[in-house]
Amino acid sequence: MTRTLVALAVSLGTASPLFAGPTSGLEYAPPTAPAPPDIGALVLRLILMTVVLIGLCAVVLWLARRLNQPMGGAGDGGGRLKHEGTLALDRVCAVHILSVDGQTVAVTTDGTGLRSMVVLAEPFDAALNEANETTEPAEQPAPALGARRTAPVPTPRVTEPAEQPAPVRPQVFSFSATLNTAAEPGPEKEPAPPAPVAPAVPKWSADDVQQLMQRLVNRPNDEPIISRDAALR
Repeated sequence: MTRTLVALAVSLGTASPLFAGPTSGLEYAPPTAPAPPDIGALVLRLILMTVVLIGLCAVVLWLARRLNQPMGGAGDGGGRLKHEGTLALDRVCAVHILSVDGQTVAVTTDGTGLRSMVVLAEPFDAALNEANETTEPAEQPAPALGARRTAPVPTPRVTEPAEQPAPVRPQVFSFSATLNTAAEPGPEKEPAPPAPVAPAVPKWSADDVQQLMQRLVNRPNDEPIISRDAALR
C-alpha cells in the first residue's frame, strides 16, 4: 500500500509540468484607455441634425399653406381685391379696409371670424368732422387780465306761429257751373322728373386710410368714442 502511494505521488510530480502548459499566456495585461471624443465632430453632428429638423418643419408648413390656398389663384380676385390697411381694436378684434372694384369696404373681425361688412360711400373726413362738431364744445377766447367776467346772454328762441287753417267756404250747387266745369278740359299733367342718379363712389387712397387710422389711434383718453355706425357711414 505504501509503495502504491509513493509511486502515485512520483507520477503526479513528474506529470504536473505537462498539464500546466505554458505560463506566458496567463499573464495579466491592463486594457488600453479609449481615445478621447472629438468635440468638434459632436457639435457638427448636433448642428446638422437641428438644421435637418427645421427644414423638415418648414417643408410641412409650406405644404399645409399650399393645400389651404384656393385652387383658382392667389385669392385676390385677379387684382380686383386690394388690402388698404388694418386697425387693431383688441388682441382679437380688428377693422380691415379693402378696395374692391373701386369701392371701399370696411370688414370687422374677431376671434370667431367675420362679423360685419360695410360699403363706405362717403370719405371718413366728413363723418369725423361732423362727429367732432357735435361732441366737442366750441372754444371760448380767454378773457383779458382785469376784465370783468359776464354771464353769457341766452339767445332768445324764436318760435314760428302755427299756421291757421283756411276758412271753409259754403259750397253752392249750380247746374250751369257743373256743365261748364265738365266742358272745360282738365289741367295737363306735368312729366315726371327723371330719377335721381346715385353719386359716384369716391375712391379711397392708402394715404386717406393711414391718416384715419392715425387719428383714431392718437385720440386722447377723455375724448368720447365715436360710434362705429357714424364713422362708417
